[in-house]
This record gives sequence, C-alpha cells and structure tokens, in this order.
Amino acid sequence: MSDSPSPPPPPRRLSLAGFSALAAAGGLAMAYWRLPFMHEDWPDWFHPVFWVFVAGLVLASASLLASPFVPRQWLRRIPTLGRNRVYIPREGIGYLLIMAVLFVGSTLTQENRLLLVFAAMAGPFIVNGSITYTMLKNVQIRRRPPPRAMASELFSVEVDLTNQSAMLPLWMMVVQDVVAFGHASWAPTILFTRVPPRTVRTSHYQIRLMQRGRYRFGPVQVTSRFPLGLVERGCLFRDSGETLIYPRVGRLSPRWKRRLIGASELIETPQPRSGVFDDEYHHLREYRAGDNTRAIHWRSSARRNMLIVREYQQNREHHLLVLVDLWAGPGPREASQRRTEQVLSLATTLACEHRRECRGATLTVVACGTETWRWEARANSLGLETLLDRLAVIEPGRDNGFAKALVDSAALMAANTRVVVVSPRREADAVANGNGHGAARVALSPVHWLTVDDASFEELVLFADDRQPGRGQGTPGQGTAEHGAGRTPTLAETPTWS
Repeated sequence: MSDSPSPPPPPRRLSLAGFSALAAAGGLAMAYWRLPFMHEDWPDWFHPVFWVFVAGLVLASASLLASPFVPRQWLRRIPTLGRNRVYIPREGIGYLLIMAVLFVGSTLTQENRLLLVFAAMAGPFIVNGSITYTMLKNVQIRRRPPPRAMASELFSVEVDLTNQSAMLPLWMMVVQDVVAFGHASWAPTILFTRVPPRTVRTSHYQIRLMQRGRYRFGPVQVTSRFPLGLVERGCLFRDSGETLIYPRVGRLSPRWKRRLIGASELIETPQPRSGVFDDEYHHLREYRAGDNTRAIHWRSSARRNMLIVREYQQNREHHLLVLVDLWAGPGPREASQRRTEQVLSLATTLACEHRRECRGATLTVVACGTETWRWEARANSLGLETLLDRLAVIEPGRDNGFAKALVDSAALMAANTRVVVVSPRREADAVANGNGHGAARVALSPVHWLTVDDASFEELVLFADDRQPGRGQGTPGQGTAEHGAGRTPTLAETPTWS
C-alpha cells in the first residue's frame, strides 16, 4: 500500500569477472596468432588443450556478462537440479586467472619454477573446496515461519541449523531463504559463525510485509567459503512453507464512531420482545421514590415485606452487516490495488471493533470480488480467524455482482442491524435503480455508505504507529528484514538483509 510509485529494482551491474575473462581469452588468442614463435615448441597434443581453455574462458565471460540482462522471473523458473552447488566468487576467479597465467607461462617458457608456483597455488584452492564440501555434508536445516501475520507488522522466522558430524564443527555458514509473492521474491540471509558437533543452533530473521496475501517460503540454501574464501559451495534444501498475511487492522476514529452511533440511535427500528421493557434485566433493588410501579417484583416484595423493583440496564449492542465492494475499476493497476487494500483494511477494522464491543450481537460480512461469499458469526460463536483468512486472499473483479449481493442481503437482514457499505466507488455508480436494486437499497435503509479514497481512509482509520497505509511505506509485498542481533535494512530502498 503506497501512494508513491514502486521504486525501481536495484540496478544490475556488469560483471568485472566477465570482462576479465573475456580480456584474458582475447589476449591469449591474439598472442597465439601474432607471436607464432611462442608455440613452435609445443607438443601436438597441447594445441587443442590451449583452444579448449580459451573457449571455456569465452563461454564463462559470455554467461557472466549476459546474466544482468536476463529477467529475474526467468531465472526463478529455471529448474534447479540436484542438491549441491559450486560458486566461484570474484576473489576465486582472480585466483584462477593468476594460476592460468602461471601455467601457460611455465608451459611456454619451460620454466619449472613457474610450474612449482602454480602447484603451490592449486593446493589451497583444492583444500578450500574439500573443506566446505565436508562441512555441508553434515548440515540439516529447518525453517519455521508463522502460519499467519498482519500486514505491516514485524514478525520473526526461526531457522534451526543442525550439525550432524561427530567431530567437525561448522564455520561461517550463510543460510539464505527465499520469500516469494506473485512475481516478486526476496532473499533474507542469516550467518551462523560456528556450530559445534552434534549441536543445533537457532537464529531468526525479521520481516515486515506490506501487502496481504499468501507468501511462500523456500527453498533454503546453505553456503560457506570457509576457510580461504576462494570457493563457495552450497547445499539446497527444498523445505517449503507459507504464511498468510491479513489486511492491516487499525482502529476507527472517534469522530466517525460518534457519527455512526448517533445516526443509528435516531432511527426507530421495530423489534419483537417478550416483555414491556426495551432494556435487559440487571438485578433487583429496593423501591425508591419515582420508580416505575410496573417494575415492582411482587413475589420478592412479599417475601421480604418491602417493595422490590427490577432494575434494567440499557442495551446498546446491535447487529452489523458489512458489505465489501471489491471493484477493480479502470486506471493504473497500482492505484486500484492500493484502493483495494484500503477497502479491506477498513472492513477488517470494522469487523474487529464490532466483535470486541458487541459480543452478544451478530456480525455478517458479504464480500464481492472475483467471487462472492457471505460470512456470519452469531453471538458467542467463534472468532474472526476464518473471516481474516478469506479476506487475505480475495481479489477484486470488474463485474463482481455487488448489486445482486445487495438484494440478497436485504432479504436476509435481521432486525436491529446496522448496514455499512465499504466501496471504492460512489453509491450512484455502484447501485442501479432497475432490477429491484433500488428497492433493496430502501429495504436496507439506513445504509452508511463509505466511499474509500486516500483522504477518507486517513480520516476513518487510525493506526498505532505513524506509518499510514498509502504514505510511502514501501511497495506492496515489500518490507524490511533483520537478523536477531543485526540492523534493519529496507527492501523498498535496497533489497538487502542482515
């Protein structure tokens, strides 16, 4: 929910390693053709090996230089085969280039000292890869996301890293998770510095998601460059999970609540009752001068030999019917999406406050989007969890059947029911006079029609913090994340995690 346009994704920079590999391949090919005396003494079998090496450098440089121009959604659709991963970081590529120069130089000049230096450099490279591979063989990972959370609220995702080795500890393990929503994804990261043998270490990252919906977690990748940083090996765990993000819930502004209650009390609503009193029985007390004689309880008065009257308390509880109009109107998609989030946030706030203040009344919510459904909670029934689950995943529609739902709600409405319509459009645009829709509007009268826009939403709904939906707090679906003892970067600015 953001009034400002979505920030562009961080720029992808061209790979320095790709340019270096391409320059090395071009230099070797140029030296081969321009300086034929350098390879006159080569054995016949070494010429094809040389050109295979040059071709490998060209392919590697092409892949590194082309990767910034490949769309991210295409990369996410590429299937990942197997579990183990091997990456060569920038430092490792520079190290390999130096080794290649030493090897080619020792071959061309027949200099044994260059070959000895090459062998001395190859040893740490191989040891680095073997140590990381041995550590990753003994790793098990488990992630525990919460099943439900509220939009714009910070919540934690716990990660357990298990070292199954009996002797070898794990060092500098980087755990990278994937959080996906639609075509967008984020990669929170946690660093485990040391995990002793036969030990489980637990850490967490915190994340704030700004749009409702169903977010999916996984897969989880564990990587390490220990000890020299020349080779990065990874292990992929296909541990999936999901979290349902509810619409943001605030509180109604006092001015609007006074207006709603005052308008409802001016209306005389006929309702059947068993006695002559409108209020609910509270307790018995002694008769006082001025009390209504019809309230005297004669049986208790005869038993106590004094006048006893019934005392009643005023009952202000009322039934509530909330009609949610999720209409996807013309215009920019971001504006329509922001308006939908505001409509759902207001409807959820109405439902939560009514359920908290009027526990003995009925709450009914009718939502009209790509599908139309009716949810009703009678007095003393279950809470709002099932309603919030459905509001979290409903989508707006251009032809959502709101007028028909209005007619059906008029037929099923009980007495003493307040009707509130939450819609992104005006009443004249949403309800036609034909096909009985005008009569349904009269039957539901009085209706509190709330046309939601940026100004009215800020007037109706208040939040505990200063961040209001629609005030530039990040794009829908984006948020912040942090490690349990780290800093808090913002995804709307830079998609980095600590």
